[in-house]
Amino acid sequence: MNYHIILERAEEIRTAIDDKDLSRATRRILDFLSDFQISPNLTAQAIKLRSDYNAYAILEKSEATETKRQELILRTLKLGELIEDELIRTIKLKGRYDDDPIDTLEELKEAYFQENPFEQTVEDKNVVFKGVGVSKTFQTSNFFFELPTLDLELRIGEITGIVGENGNGKTTLLRIIAGALQADGGELSYPYFGVKPHNIDWYFVKQRIAFITQELKPWQGLLKENLHFSASIHGIRGEENEEEVEFILHRLGLSRYEEATWNEISSGYKLRFALAKALVWHPSLLIIDEPLANLDINTQQIFLQDLRYLANSAKHPLAIIISSQHLHEVESIADNIIFIKNGEALYNGKMEDFGKNRTENIFEFTTPSTRELLETALSQLQEYQLEDNGQVLILRTPLEVSSTEILQLLCNHSIVVNYFRDISSSTLKLFRDDVYA
Repeated sequence: MNYHIILERAEEIRTAIDDKDLSRATRRILDFLSDFQISPNLTAQAIKLRSDYNAYAILEKSEATETKRQELILRTLKLGELIEDELIRTIKLKGRYDDDPIDTLEELKEAYFQENPFEQTVEDKNVVFKGVGVSKTFQTSNFFFELPTLDLELRIGEITGIVGENGNGKTTLLRIIAGALQADGGELSYPYFGVKPHNIDWYFVKQRIAFITQELKPWQGLLKENLHFSASIHGIRGEENEEEVEFILHRLGLSRYEEATWNEISSGYKLRFALAKALVWHPSLLIIDEPLANLDINTQQIFLQDLRYLANSAKHPLAIIISSQHLHEVESIADNIIFIKNGEALYNGKMEDFGKNRTENIFEFTTPSTRELLETALSQLQEYQLEDNGQVLILRTPLEVSSTEILQLLCNHSIVVNYFRDISSSTLKLFRDDVYA
């Protein structure tokens, strides 16, 4: 067992509790106990706490009193302390630090990290899907479409984002990976499943892949019944089925809708249900097509944060690939990015590597000030280029010019800035450029 990961996750829970972030704390406590299963009693307490928090979160402001919130904070704090105590006890029972006066998480981390300074904190990332030279063409008398030839790997624990404008092949690529559409060219394999190129057993592969399409299909019956059915057809039955459904209902905040039908829940909760239905049987690859379109900003953030947590699960890690036009939001959680524009993959690689070889910085902003005032404020820069694309202003500067310096110049000249973003290392710049350099 990798104690580095366990201890770091325990500290993450402590941070969420200290920040009084009940949403994140209750979710991460459930994730922690599901992954490491240090105590069935604590798991039951965590499910009840999460259930009570979900009920509190939907109360009207007049009913969601500070007293109720403080009660939840206190319960979360106490449960966090019990988890830390049980974690220390469990590690000591395994023969570590029997004679050491270790009573706190901080003392345990210090002792363990000193003893194991070079232990890997991240497990090997296995390749679930590998595509080499993947291509697809659609052609009729009035229509022609060609997916740019792509190489890609989807690894356990990683999130890959496909971003770009509509009509550039994002959904086509996802359908090929899911086995719902045959590629015209290239070589596909699923190494994590032991499936090599040629003569792929698609039934076997599809049993290990969850695909949430953009248009969600209506379902019959009650929400909870559908979750039980989804788990059972993947071999999860009996008491395990009950436990998995109960966990995912509370984890994704669906417990109050467990007796609801399709027509009784909003589009946002329908998506949340689709995610629950996909995750209740623990797939190895999760494919999601344009999930953010019908979500408000707050729900988007929680949804994406959950995807990051779920990909990094210690017990059931998975590879995730998600398509979206919400570049900034997807970039915040993605390990890899594929940017498709005008039939070409302008970028296909690690998110952290994007923009490393750039020759300039690019900022975009909006302001009610005139072009003349802006030119006066920016005149102190030795070199710059200011463009107006109709929606935002694009400012290009040498690499040594920082966002702080730009904002300071604008502030010094009393220029009101309504929106500002440094897109130098964001794929958003590819929407602004005809060619990526």
